[in-house]
Amino acid sequence: MVRSMMSHADLPNSFWGHALLTAAYTLNRVPSKKVEKTPYEIWSGKKPHMSYMKIWGCEVYVKRKISTKLDPKSDKCLFVGYPKETRGYYFYNPSEGKVFVARTGVFLEKDFISKGISGRKIELEEIQESQSIDTPIEELEQETQVAVEEQPAQEEQDQRRSSRIRHIPERYGYLITDQVARSHEI
Repeated sequence: MVRSMMSHADLPNSFWGHALLTAAYTLNRVPSKKVEKTPYEIWSGKKPHMSYMKIWGCEVYVKRKISTKLDPKSDKCLFVGYPKETRGYYFYNPSEGKVFVARTGVFLEKDFISKGISGRKIELEEIQESQSIDTPIEELEQETQVAVEEQPAQEEQDQRRSSRIRHIPERYGYLITDQVARSHEI
């Protein structure tokens, strides 16, 4: 569940912990086939409020606490979870790079669903078969010559390094001789 949540959201991989906690929160509030009650009902004795549940990773407009007259009144954030301590939601503000708690926001869940596009696309490279036996020997010789010509360029870069001789630094503690140390003991 966490892997699919991460693949459908436009969030960095560092949010896997928030995805895991949200998945556990969700699974504790949905019914299963084998048990008639949800784990939340068994623990608390009350039915969970499903209207409180939101789509993880969807865009949300959250009202700013402090805004000036000309600034926008809300920020576009992403929903990343449910806090344990209070009733509200965790939001991630990409422009500030911070996660914060707020009680309300305008969730754009319908836009998130209508996109239908995964946040991450993995491009797979086509694996080409190795050269067949039918290739002429001349082409193979040309490829080896090109590889041999590239090696001298690397040697030139190695020669450009500094020829300075490096020495271990002499520290003050090593300059004291036994005679000087004995004279201070007396």
